[in-house]
Amino acid sequence: MRPLDCAEITRILPHRAPMLLVDRVTELVPGERVLALKAISAEAPWYRNLPVPDYSYPSCLLVESFAQAAAILITQHWARDGDGSGVPIFGSMSGARFGRPVLPGDVVEHDVHVDRILSDSAIFGGVSRVGGEPVLTVDRMIVALRAERALAAPERSHTA
Repeated sequence: MRPLDCAEITRILPHRAPMLLVDRVTELVPGERVLALKAISAEAPWYRNLPVPDYSYPSCLLVESFAQAAAILITQHWARDGDGSGVPIFGSMSGARFGRPVLPGDVVEHDVHVDRILSDSAIFGGVSRVGGEPVLTVDRMIVALRAERALAAPERSHTA
């Protein structure tokens, strides 16, 4: 499949700035593998108002960026196979190992692969690298697909 730019990514993911953490997809094979990029900038809001600036990219955001790449991969598979539409939800992760800190100016490449696809969930693994050096390794991540209507807050009755 051809690469995806940011405009195409925003059609797939519900995230928007500053929480859209995938800038470009360079390779996508639905149901198999995705290579996605995230450029790190010191202008990001999480660097504001630090008493002593620590420019290490927050590890929770690195994991979220990896999960967004996985969501792109699996939603494209489910869309292609006609398994329905829905919202990808991060379920769990195990075997996560962090390498060196990610800093402004770095470009993170997420290499995410599918280990197994079930009817409404998928299991992923992969590695995120900067300049070929691992910064995050994930043994297993589970993402589930849920219908939007199932996630909507129940309507509450208003009594006066």
